[in-house]
Amino acid sequence: MRRYKAINRNMRKSLCLSKFPVCNVNLISERQEKGMFMSNTVDDKSVIRNIILESQHLRNKSSESIENIVSDICGLQYDPNPTIHLNQYMMLWNRKKDFTVEQLDIAAYKEFKVIETFAFKRNMFFVPYDEYALYRTATKGIVRWGDSDESWLRTTNNPQIQSAEVKLKESLTGLQGMTAKQIWEHLNLSYEWHKYRREHDSNFELPIFRAFYRLVRKGELVTCGRNPGTFREPVYILKENLGITDWPDKPIDEKQAIICMVEKLIDSLGVTDPVHISHISGIATIDILPVFQELVLEKKILQLPYKIGRKNYYIHSSKTYFLHSKQTEDSDEVRLISPMDTIVRDKNWLETFFDYSFSFEYFKKKGMKWPLSILVGNQFIGYIDCKMEWKTKKLIIKEKNIFNSAFNNYKGIDSAIQELASFHEAKEIIKKG
Repeated sequence: MRRYKAINRNMRKSLCLSKFPVCNVNLISERQEKGMFMSNTVDDKSVIRNIILESQHLRNKSSESIENIVSDICGLQYDPNPTIHLNQYMMLWNRKKDFTVEQLDIAAYKEFKVIETFAFKRNMFFVPYDEYALYRTATKGIVRWGDSDESWLRTTNNPQIQSAEVKLKESLTGLQGMTAKQIWEHLNLSYEWHKYRREHDSNFELPIFRAFYRLVRKGELVTCGRNPGTFREPVYILKENLGITDWPDKPIDEKQAIICMVEKLIDSLGVTDPVHISHISGIATIDILPVFQELVLEKKILQLPYKIGRKNYYIHSSKTYFLHSKQTEDSDEVRLISPMDTIVRDKNWLETFFDYSFSFEYFKKKGMKWPLSILVGNQFIGYIDCKMEWKTKKLIIKEKNIFNSAFNNYKGIDSAIQELASFHEAKEIIKKG
C-alpha cells in the first residue's frame, strides 16, 4: 500500500507544481505490460474492486491530511441535503480515520487548505487550494443548463458590469466575511436585492448584483464559512482580504489542464472509461476520447486486454502492479456510502464492477429516501434509509435492505450504524424497518 501512496503523492506534486506539463508518472515496459494482466475471471473482478476502493480511500481508512485525500479522490461535492450530515462530511467520514465535521470546516474556512468552487457538472466542490486553478481551467467550458461558466462570464461582460465589479471590490476591501444579505445591507441595497432575488423582479436586476455573481464564479469572492442552519448559508470574503493575490500555478493552458484533470480522474477512479469520466465530470465524451488516446500512447494509462461486458476499460499506470499482486486478505470493514458520493454516481459503472445499483428521487417532497449504500469489504450488499432528527438527537433507521442473505445478521453493519450515530452525536437510534 505504501508504494501506491508514494506514487500518488509524486503524481499530485507533478500536477500542482509544474505548470501542468505532461504529468510525471512511472511508465512500464512492453514486456511488463504483456505479463501483468490476468484473465477475465471472478477473481479479476475482486481485484478490480480492490483497485477502485484503494484509489478512493475506501479500502482502509486513511491517516492522510484532508487536502491530500481530497486531491486523491478528485474533490468532495457539496450537497445541501440535511437529511443527515452533508455529503462532503459523509465522504470524509468514510475515508479518514477519526474524522469530525470540524476538521473539514477548519481546513476549508479557517486554513483554506481546501476551497469551495464550481467544478464538475458546474456543481460546487471542495478542491485543494494548490489545485484550484487546475479545476477552474479544466471545467470552465463544461456545458450544463444550456451554458458554461466561460460562456456565461463572456455574455455578462460589459463596461457597466466591469465598473460595478470594481465598485463592489472597493466596498468589500479590508472587511471580514459577510453573507450576501449582509453585503447588500452594507451597501444600502437590501430592498433592491429582495425585489430582485426573492420576488424575481427584473426591474431590480442591477449591474452590481450581476457583478456579485461574477466575482463568486471567478473566485474573487471566496466562501470563508457557512452559517448554522438547514442549508448552511455561505459567508463570502474577497480573496485579497485573505492574503491571496492569485491562485497557485495560474495561468494554465486549458487543453493541458483538461488532460491533467482527466488523468487525475482516471487515477482516482481506479478502473474507468471515457463515458464514465464524462458522466462524473460533465466534460463531453467526444472531448475526452482524444485525451484517453494521448494518455494511452504515452503509457500514462493502459487499456485492459479484455472487455468487461461490451466495453474496454482503462487503468492508470501507477496502479498496474495491483493486477498481478497477491491480495489474499479479505476486509470486513463496513462503510455507509452517501448517495452523492463519487463512487456511486454512475449507476451503470457501479453495476458493472460491483453488481449493485440503487435509485432515489432527490427532489421528492414526501417520503424521499436517503439511501446509504452498505459496503462490506469490496462488496455492496444493500442499503439503509436513514434520517437524523437534529432537534431530538435521534437517528432514525427507516429501512434496511440487505440483498446478500449471507449478511442478514452481520454484526458489522450494526456496529457501523452505531458509529454513524456517534458521528452525528445522536443520543438514540430508532429502527423502524
